[in-house]
Amino acid sequence: MFPSSPNIRLTLLKIKLSKDEIGNQGYGFISKKEVIGISKSVTSKEYYESKKNEYKVDMALKIQSFLYDGSKYAIIDDLIYQIERTYLQGQFLELYLMETKIKVSDIYGYVE
Repeated sequence: MFPSSPNIRLTLLKIKLSKDEIGNQGYGFISKKEVIGISKSVTSKEYYESKKNEYKVDMALKIQSFLYDGSKYAIIDDLIYQIERTYLQGQFLELYLMETKIKVSDIYGYVE
């Protein structure tokens, strides 16, 4: 594998907080988009910076910037991550992700 080759598949996810038919609060599905990215190490500086700002970066990756649709969540290996921060670096966009407790089954209207 080449160092800068795409090596991670993710689904960008747009969801919103909403209520179901009987009034239970949950997440409503808006849209999803499958993309391929490049896994990146979280540096110690980025890790400590995130702790200082009271969130924890669990994963970092890069995607082609034109693929990003403004999504605030991503699904990787059946785990849902919140996109905490983005950073434009040339033709790539770095995404810094924090694991959430949201499950795919918690999202109303989501279809795989």
